[in-house]
Amino acid sequence: MARVLIIDPLLVTEEFGIDSGWAGPEHEVVIPRGFELDDLRPHLGEAAAILTAHHPVTDEMMALAPNLVVVAKPGAGVDNIDVSAAAGRGVLVANVPGARGRAVAEHALFMMLYLARHAWMRADPAWQNTTSVQLGGKTLGIAGLGTIGRHLARFGHGLGMRVLAHTRTRDPGRVPEVQVEFVDRDGLLRGSDFVVLCLPLTDPTRGMIDRRALAVMKDDAVLINVARGPVVATEDLLEVMASGRLAGAGLDVTDPEPLPADHGLRQLPNVLISPHNAGRTHESQAEALERMRDNVRSVLVGGSPLDPVEP
Repeated sequence: MARVLIIDPLLVTEEFGIDSGWAGPEHEVVIPRGFELDDLRPHLGEAAAILTAHHPVTDEMMALAPNLVVVAKPGAGVDNIDVSAAAGRGVLVANVPGARGRAVAEHALFMMLYLARHAWMRADPAWQNTTSVQLGGKTLGIAGLGTIGRHLARFGHGLGMRVLAHTRTRDPGRVPEVQVEFVDRDGLLRGSDFVVLCLPLTDPTRGMIDRRALAVMKDDAVLINVARGPVVATEDLLEVMASGRLAGAGLDVTDPEPLPADHGLRQLPNVLISPHNAGRTHESQAEALERMRDNVRSVLVGGSPLDPVEP
């Protein structure tokens, strides 16, 4: 019987619902009393699989798990997992790319509409006389044209928006039903009314939206981040938003995460911050958990994960 160790408390909440029988009768799911390294240490030695959502899986942790064969998560981004260290130890890493793409894209669209319609003023009588912005006819700039970006391109096209994209692979066939204009980063920032970040966190993307990049954007543009918090330089964004230069910002992810309750960005009415839950709908949750279980079970019987992450 293989042991599956949960290292992230999020996975045992009612929303995720992973319990002792989650992996099937032939495997044992171990739920520790706590989730700090000292709490996990007694269980790591016998763990064949590690499950996480956002908690880090480090080389130190894997060194304490000689029987480990797979690390899995119910999301696409693996920046919280030391994938290179896992590969060096012969440990497979599995994610669930695409399972949450539509949900995240819908959340980005919600943020665009919320900010365009000045919905933060809903309790203010002045909202009655405030002129909003419609999305049709505006330019949507998408950084990253993976599953999230492709869904968003379709949404924007359906609303009558011009669609720009900044991506490593300039392939018109990725969204064949949408006329996408491929541009460099500055072209995207300079030409877009709504900039949506949908790209992975890598060394080149870390801090890519900094003071200089924000200065390129239109004064009345809106920035949406549904990628990873460190893609945006938080204090640079605060400086720009506090100056009143951008029309709004929507952040499902922040750096640090969560953003402190007294942080300046939380005090600005036209900054909408959600708790990194863009991808968590009933539909995406069910698909992601099922795929993660399939990945883990496949590896534990000697096979390969359905969704392997390359080092």
